[in-house]
Amino acid sequence: MMNSVGEQIGGVKLNYSYYSGRDIYSDGMIEDTILDACINEKQEELLKISHDWAVLYHLSSIRENIIEWYPISKEEKVLEIGSGCGAITGALSKKAEKVTCVDLSRKRSLINAYRHKDAKNIEIIVGNFQDIEPDLEKYDVITLIGVWEYSELYLDSKEPFDEMLQLAKKHLTENGRIIIAIENKMGLKYWNGAQEDHTGKQYSGLNDYIDDKNRHVRTFSKPEIEKMLTKNGLDKYQFYYPLPDYKLPDCIYSDEYLPQVGEIRLFGKNYMLPRLYNFNDAIVGDQICSDGMFPYLSNSYLIVCDNYEKNPIQFVKYNRERCEEYRIKTIINFDEQENKTVIKQSLNSKADRHISNLGKNSLSWSYQYKSIECVGGEIVNNKFISPFADGVSIDKWMYQFKNSPLKFVAELKKIIEKFLMPDERYLSEKGVTPDFTKVFGDIPLGTFTSLNVTNIDLIASNLKIINDTTMIAFDSEWVFNFPIPYRYVTWRLCRDIYDQYKAYLKNTYCKNDFIKEMGLSDADNEIFSYMEGSFNSYVMGYAGQERYRQNYRKTEMMQNIVYY
Repeated sequence: MMNSVGEQIGGVKLNYSYYSGRDIYSDGMIEDTILDACINEKQEELLKISHDWAVLYHLSSIRENIIEWYPISKEEKVLEIGSGCGAITGALSKKAEKVTCVDLSRKRSLINAYRHKDAKNIEIIVGNFQDIEPDLEKYDVITLIGVWEYSELYLDSKEPFDEMLQLAKKHLTENGRIIIAIENKMGLKYWNGAQEDHTGKQYSGLNDYIDDKNRHVRTFSKPEIEKMLTKNGLDKYQFYYPLPDYKLPDCIYSDEYLPQVGEIRLFGKNYMLPRLYNFNDAIVGDQICSDGMFPYLSNSYLIVCDNYEKNPIQFVKYNRERCEEYRIKTIINFDEQENKTVIKQSLNSKADRHISNLGKNSLSWSYQYKSIECVGGEIVNNKFISPFADGVSIDKWMYQFKNSPLKFVAELKKIIEKFLMPDERYLSEKGVTPDFTKVFGDIPLGTFTSLNVTNIDLIASNLKIINDTTMIAFDSEWVFNFPIPYRYVTWRLCRDIYDQYKAYLKNTYCKNDFIKEMGLSDADNEIFSYMEGSFNSYVMGYAGQERYRQNYRKTEMMQNIVYY
C-alpha cells in the first residue's frame, strides 16, 4: 500500500519522501506490461515472446554482466543512482551488504521492487537525485550505469557532468569507488551507421550533438572522459571495454587484455533500432585491433574510479544464453602469486556439475593426439582454475593469410594434418548410442570412425600454436565419452574459422565449397550440420529458446555494397 512516505514490497522498501507525484520519463505503455509481468512473476515468459527493445533492455539477465564480475564484498554498501527497472540491482544485492537505489520513476521503481522482492537489503528512494543527495550517507561503491550521460536531466547546473562526479565523490567512503558505464560517442557502431542510442539520429554523437536542440543527454570520447575524471579529482581509474556494448555485454575486456583480430563479429547483434551499415565491421574491427586503436573505438566504456590497487581481473566472458545447467562465466586474472590464471565458474547452482566435470574432462582426451597438449586445472571452491596458455591462437595466426584465400586454405590444411589428426591407434569403428542421440539427434549414421573420448570444441579460438611441433588446447568444456564421428571435430573447426573470416573468403569460397576444399564431403556437411543443430538445442534449449535475443533483432541493410 502506497502512502506519502513509502511502501514495502516483500523485503524491498520504497521511500517516497522526495517523490514529486509524477514520473518524469517513461518508455510508455510497455512499462505497464513489464510491471504486470513482474507482479505475476512472468518476466521470463515475457522476455522470450516479446520483440520490444524496452523488454529486452529492462528484463534481460544479460544486463547483469556489466557488474556481476566486479569484486564487491558482503561488508560493503552500494548506492545505485538511476536504478530504473532494476536490471543490475539484483546482481548488486547478491554481492553487497546493502543497496540503496535512487530513481526518478515510481513505476520503474515498482518494477524493481517486485523483481527483487525476496531480497532484504534493498531500499529504493524515488525522486530526483538532486533533492535526495544532501541526505545520503557514505557508500563503498557508487554506480552510474547508463546515468552519467543524463546528468543534465538530474541536475540544475551549468556543468552537470562535472557536478555529478563531484556529488558522487562526496558520498564515497575513504576507499570507495565510482563505477560508470556509458556509450562512446566515437564508437565503431556509430561510424558504421548505427543511430545514436539516445537521440535516434545517425552521426549525432560524432557531430558532437549539434543537431540535438534540447541537449538533455550526451556521451563522450575516451580522452574527454579521462580529462573530466582528472579535472574532478578522480585521477585513478581503469577503463574496461564491454562487447558489443555495456547494455548487453557478452565479454568485458581491459587495457591488459584487449580483443584480438577475429573477435569483433557483431553483425546480427542489432536489437535497438533498424540500421544501415556503411562498411564491414568485421574487417574494420580486425584492422583497429591489429593497429591498437580499439580502446578509442569501443562502442561503450565501463570505468572504475578508485584508490585501490589494480583489479586483478583482466577479462570476463559470459555464457548466459544456455540452459541453466550450462550457464557459466570465464575470467582471466592474476592470482595472489601474480600468475595469470583462467577461472571458469557456474552462474547458478544447476551449473555446478558442469564445472566439476571440467576437472575430469581436461585429463581424459588429449592422449589420443600426438601433437596436442591440454591445459589441465583443478576444482577449487566450485571453480575450475587453470594456468593461462601462452602461444598464438589459430584465429589470430590465420589473419596473416586473410587476403589470399588459397594460402589460407593451404595453411589450415597444414595445421589440421600436423596437429589435429588423431593417433590411428585410438580410432575404431563405432555406432550410434542413446547418449549420442540425446545430444546430437536421431540420425542414421550406421558405423563411423570414432575416438574413445572426443573433445568436440577444438575450434580456432580454443587452440594455440606453441611451436612447430606443439599445439595447446585450453578448453575442455564439451568432452564426451561415447562414440562421435571424429571428422565432426574437423568440420566444426572449418565451419568456425570460415564464419570468422567469411568477409575475406567469400568471393573465392562459399561455406560449402570451403568445407569441401578441406576434405569434407557434401554428405559430411549435411550430417554434421544436423548434429550441430541438435547440439545447439541440447545446450541452448529446444530451438535455441534461451537465445531469446534473436527475437529482438532489427532490420540491417548494407549501403551500396553487400559485404556479408
